Amino acid sequence: MREYFLSTRIPKILGNNDNEIIEQIEKVEQIISELSKIDPIFKTWYINNATSSKPPLDYPFPSEKSKKYLFNHRKEDSFEIFGLWNGSLETELFASFSFDRTGLVMTFKKVLTLEQIIQLFKVVLEYPKNDYVYLNSDFFGDINVFPHRLETTSICYIPIKIDEKLIPHLYKIVDVDTPLNKGTILIFDEHWADESDEMKKKVQENSLALVELGVIPEAELPEDFFEQ
Repeated sequence: MREYFLSTRIPKILGNNDNEIIEQIEKVEQIISELSKIDPIFKTWYINNATSSKPPLDYPFPSEKSKKYLFNHRKEDSFEIFGLWNGSLETELFASFSFDRTGLVMTFKKVLTLEQIIQLFKVVLEYPKNDYVYLNSDFFGDINVFPHRLETTSICYIPIKIDEKLIPHLYKIVDVDTPLNKGTILIFDEHWADESDEMKKKVQENSLALVELGVIPEAELPEDFFEQ
């Protein structure tokens, strides 16, 4: 079963003083609350602990206990990840959520509807500011035209308003206008998870156009990313 990764690229590393940590935990709580409305696989969340010999279900999120746990661990290690999972041991229903000072990554295996994916993007684009958001899989990694850049995927967010005529293959665009993010969600095909030769053609030709527009970030973080 294919695994999907919703990943973000933010312009700068997030801060780590007490108020900033608290704000990030609050924002994660807001994101999780909105995710829970999209699909049952996102309904319940727990703090993930890979060292546990059994499902770590003793820290449901959000709860005061779990938020305190995340705060204390971030204070101990500034690069500690806020790692959550949905508690499912069934492969097809598994979902995880990771948020740290460099951005957000969600993983899941269920093929959601296009409208659900659009809602997923909208939730993630509430916080923080993003330079790029993309829904990746091994398929898109394998057909990537520019290995030194992040993958172009069948659904992605770019931080500019765009003339549809500049992109060869577009099924739909969704304008984004939030306090932190103003840009466009690009949808290349109604069947976003398709792995056909036709999808490969669309993604690769669109990738050429998007790189020419300068909106697909380099794979490596910029040199000034960690500067406060």
